[in-house]
Amino acid sequence: MTQQENIVKVLLVDDDELDRRLVKLVLVQSQGSVRFNIDTAASLSEALGKMQSGTYDIILEDMNLSDCRGTEIVEKVSAAVPNVPIVVLTGFDDDDAGLEAIRAGAEDYLVKGSGLEYTLVKTIRYAIERKKSKASLIEAKNELEQTNAQLMQTTIKANILAQEAEKANVAKSQFLANISHEIRTPMNAIIGFGEVLAEEPLGDVQKSYVKLILDSAKRLLLLINDILDFSRIEAGRMKVEKTECDVQELIANIESLMRPEATAKNLEFNVVCEQNVPPLIKTDSLKLRQCLINLVSNAIKFTEQGKIDIAVESFADNEKSFIEFRVTDTGIGIPADKHDAIFEVFTQADGSMTRKYGGTGLGLAVTRQLAKLLGGSIKFTSEEGKGSTFILSIPADVVHTCRKASSHDVIKEYNGKFSGEILVVEDSPANQLFLRRTLEKLGFTVSVTADGLQAIEAVQTEKFDLILMDMQLPNMKGFEVTKKLHSMGFKIPIIAMTASLMHEDEQQCRQAGSDDFIAKPIDCGLLIKVLCKYITQAEVVHTA
Repeated sequence: MTQQENIVKVLLVDDDELDRRLVKLVLVQSQGSVRFNIDTAASLSEALGKMQSGTYDIILEDMNLSDCRGTEIVEKVSAAVPNVPIVVLTGFDDDDAGLEAIRAGAEDYLVKGSGLEYTLVKTIRYAIERKKSKASLIEAKNELEQTNAQLMQTTIKANILAQEAEKANVAKSQFLANISHEIRTPMNAIIGFGEVLAEEPLGDVQKSYVKLILDSAKRLLLLINDILDFSRIEAGRMKVEKTECDVQELIANIESLMRPEATAKNLEFNVVCEQNVPPLIKTDSLKLRQCLINLVSNAIKFTEQGKIDIAVESFADNEKSFIEFRVTDTGIGIPADKHDAIFEVFTQADGSMTRKYGGTGLGLAVTRQLAKLLGGSIKFTSEEGKGSTFILSIPADVVHTCRKASSHDVIKEYNGKFSGEILVVEDSPANQLFLRRTLEKLGFTVSVTADGLQAIEAVQTEKFDLILMDMQLPNMKGFEVTKKLHSMGFKIPIIAMTASLMHEDEQQCRQAGSDDFIAKPIDCGLLIKVLCKYITQAEVVHTA
C-alpha cells in the first residue's frame, strides 16, 4: 500500500470474466478512505508473469483456474511472492476447502456471491495488516536469531580471551616469581655483606659508602616486594593466613626497623601503644606488618624535619572490636585536589615528587588492597605543607590466652653464643660465604654444600643439628632433598630458604616437610628468631 496516496494495488486472478467484473465493481464502488488499483489475470501462468514485473499489495485468487486447481495455486503464488498476502475467492461455501487454502499460505478466504460488498474490503485490509504483522514478527525473530548468534560468537570470543588472559596472568605471576627469585638471590649477598662490612673498622668515607649501598639495596628490595604484591593482588592470588599475632611485638619490630631511618634524618620518632590494645589478636601478621612498614616508610620519606608519631589503640564499632594504627608526620602533606588520586596505582600526588623522593606509586595502592584483604580499611587526612595522618583499622579478633614470652623478647635478651653444627645447602657462592660468616659469628660450626645430592651425602656422613636448605638447587631441588631426607628417616630440623615470596612456594616448602621458612634476603634478626625456636637442637651457651 502506498501510504501517501492510500492506494491498494490488487492482482485479481480468476478465469471467469463475470466474477472478475463483480469483484472489480465491489472494489470500485467501495466508498472508504482506501482506493484500489486493480490488475487482472485469467490464469496462473499469466498471474505469475505479472508478479515478476509488477508489485502488488494483495492477491485475490480463484481456487479453480484453467491451468491449475486447488491449494496448488496458493502454494505456487505464495512461493513466487512470499511477502504478499493472498485471499482466496471460492464459489463454494466449503469451510474445509477454505482452511486448506489458509494452511497452504492464504491469509483468508471468501465465498463469491451476495454479501461480498460487505466483507471484501474489510477482509483485504485485515489480510494486509496480518501479513505485515507476520512479516514484522519474522523480521524480529530473524534479528533476534542473528543477535543471539552474534552474542554466542561474542561469548565464545570472550571466553577465549578470558582463558588467554588467565594464562597470561599465570605466566606473568610465574615470571614475576622467577624474576623475584633471581633478583632476591644476589640481593641477599649485597645486603648481607653490606651489613658485615658495616661492622668492620672503616673510615668515615667508607662507612658512608656502605650506608649508601645498604640504603639503596633495601629500597630496591621494597620496590621488588611492591611489584610482586601488586601482581599477586591483581591476579587474585594473594591469600590471607590468619594466625596469632603479638601486637606489641609487631610494633616493637616496626620501631626497631624504622627508627634508624628516622634518626638518620634527625626526625623525632614516637611510638605509643595504648593499654586497651589486646596483647594477642588473630590476623595475617605479615600483611599487617607490610601495611605498617609502607605507611611509616612514606611518612619518613616525605618528612624533612619534625617528627613521626605512631599511635595504636583499640575501639569498638557496632559491637565489633577494631585496632587502629595511626601514623602521623609533619612532612610535605598532600594538596586537596590530589586526595582522590593517591591510592591509584603508579600515581603520586605530584610528578615532581618522583624525581625528588623516588618511588613507583605502588605502595599506597598495595597497602589499601592489603587492608581490604585483612577486613579493614585505610583513610587519611592531610594538609599541604603541614603533614599527613594515615589511619589503618583492622578487626581485632582477640585471642583470649595468657601472653607468652615472644621470640622478640628472646632476641632482645639474647647475649650469648649458639653451639652446634649447621649444614648450609646453597648454590650461590656469595650467599654461602655470607651464611657461613653469619652463623660462625653466632657460634655454630658450619658445613656448606652446593647442591642437593651433596647435601644427602653430607647428612649420611656427618651429624648436624640443623639444616638451612635453599629451595632452588642444581641437580636436585630443595623440596626433593627435604622429602628424600625424611624418607630416609632423618629427623634433623630443616629450615627452607627461598627468594620467592609466593604463597604457593611457602606451602610447597611446608608440604615437603620443612620445619620452618625464611625468605631471602635473610634478615639476621629473623634468622636468630628462627634458630631460637629450635634451641633444644642448638643449645645456647651464654658468655660471661
